[in-house]
Amino acid sequence: MGRISDVDVERVRDATDLVALVSETVVLKKKGRLFWGNCPFHGEKTPSFKIDPGTDLWHCFGCGLGGDVFGYVMRAENLEFPDAIRRLADRAHIEIVEEGGAGMPTGRKERLIAACEAAADFFHKNLIAGRSPGAEEAREYLKRRDFGIDVAKRWRLGYAPSGKDEMTKALLAQGFTRDELVDANITLAVERGAVKDRFFGRIMFPITDLSGRVIAFGGRVVGDGHPKYLNSNETPIFHKSSNMYGIDRARNEIVASGTAVVVEGYTDVIALAEQGIGYVVATLGTALTERHVKLLGRFAKKVVYLFDGDEAGQRAASRAAEFIDASSTPEAGNARVDLGVAVIPEGMDPADFVGERGAVEMRALIDGAQPLLRFVIDQRLSTHDLSTPEGKSAALNDAVQPLAAVKGSILAQEYVSYIASRLLTTPDYVQRALSGAHVHRPRSEAEEEQVAQHGVKAPTIDSNQARAEKELLRTVTLAPSIRAEARDLLSEEFVLDESRRVLLGWILEAGQASGQALFDSISKRDRNSAESLSEWLVDAPDVEQIEYAFREVSGRLKEFALERLILTKKAGLRALDAVKDATAYDGLFREVVTLERQRNALRTRMTQPADGRVE
Repeated sequence: MGRISDVDVERVRDATDLVALVSETVVLKKKGRLFWGNCPFHGEKTPSFKIDPGTDLWHCFGCGLGGDVFGYVMRAENLEFPDAIRRLADRAHIEIVEEGGAGMPTGRKERLIAACEAAADFFHKNLIAGRSPGAEEAREYLKRRDFGIDVAKRWRLGYAPSGKDEMTKALLAQGFTRDELVDANITLAVERGAVKDRFFGRIMFPITDLSGRVIAFGGRVVGDGHPKYLNSNETPIFHKSSNMYGIDRARNEIVASGTAVVVEGYTDVIALAEQGIGYVVATLGTALTERHVKLLGRFAKKVVYLFDGDEAGQRAASRAAEFIDASSTPEAGNARVDLGVAVIPEGMDPADFVGERGAVEMRALIDGAQPLLRFVIDQRLSTHDLSTPEGKSAALNDAVQPLAAVKGSILAQEYVSYIASRLLTTPDYVQRALSGAHVHRPRSEAEEEQVAQHGVKAPTIDSNQARAEKELLRTVTLAPSIRAEARDLLSEEFVLDESRRVLLGWILEAGQASGQALFDSISKRDRNSAESLSEWLVDAPDVEQIEYAFREVSGRLKEFALERLILTKKAGLRALDAVKDATAYDGLFREVVTLERQRNALRTRMTQPADGRVE
């Protein structure tokens, strides 16, 4: 199937009445200009789901979900965006034309996907029918892993020959351009305009999107060589943090079973699936990310992290715990996603375990997965000496940290009692410790790389800063008139959270777009980000109120930035000797005084009302 044009998308949207669509399965009542009903995505008795006919957007204040008519169908029927368009086109009896449905696709992304598809065919033919020593060695390796030719065909496995540029030459002969192959990251540009294959002498695992189209590759070296595993870099069609190996094959079984199992190796996915455990996916050379959890949460009620228990696996599980939020609590109802951990005994990997013990024992291991929160809390407690008062105190502060994101929930109450029992103290004492715990945002992959290379840590974002950043997003979403002024805040100095900074930039680039037009503009970049705006776009307040709120939040962000700078300068002062480093000390001291004056002046302006009186 080809690309659906923007014109056809708009035709389908215009022909679909969101209220009528939702009314097919949800009882709606009109209150004012909005329609209210019980949310179809989580259990509730009091309606918190509402539709704004003026913007054709919906939002549930109970579970936090929201979006447009396509997003509603995607969630209600577990469909991808193109399939949701087709579903609504059929409902409205609209014939849509899919561009590039036959012959060579014309869009840039479609060309890159086509190049990856052609590369997958090239690699596959080399593995199945290649007569080179490398191809034979690749087949022998797979045979030793119990992956015969039939398995290779089912999973479209391949072999990248060691001729350095064989694949590139073959695809250029098919009509692909040099730039297309480089942009798809299957070819590398070298000096003086020459090119070479990115992958050679490797068993190839095609990585597909939810529709089964090849968008990237993972390669395992045949014989000796480094690195042992090599994955595609990020491209316009491939993002490691939001794609997973085997997701297209596993999706239906995940929905049927309600469970998604996450492993770290491509061969683990294949080995379990070949044993009849088909609801397994793998990360792509990265730790589990928040986007992975959200992706799997669309299809699963439970996500089980399966690993071999070594130190790296335990670190990965600890990182996954940072993604626990309200969606993991009983209050989330039908939208709840439970996160669990299953540790494979004796240091075996999943493929070896299912090969030796069989599918029955593997299923039992998965079914007996420990809740992720329990696993992480136990892991943290185990690092402290609980026989001493000092050890217990440190253990308490460490153990309550993972509960910060679910404060006030039944889940948090249960674990408060559990921690109290482990530390032989009272739940009230643990609750007081929890009240002072803050949510720590996990670093992005780019930030992790920065830390690894330069030792530079990402800034800590406290709750006041986070609230101010979210309020800034809300105001620029609802009031196009302030976006030009808000550009002054689009920097790491004022907005520390990278994802919020990116979204702010997209909103500012949308110009004067509002309501449905703004949603569409953001959706073309990232649908999840667009859906996060629905809370504000549905039943938006008066613009005048928003403009006032922007003045306030703008001042707060500038004040926070000055506070951080003052603290940094003061830390520099403490590192200097006032006598030995007199010149540097005096200069830095004057800078601190100037910054404090700026901060105090800003605070004065923020407390001064419009008529000039100081309150």
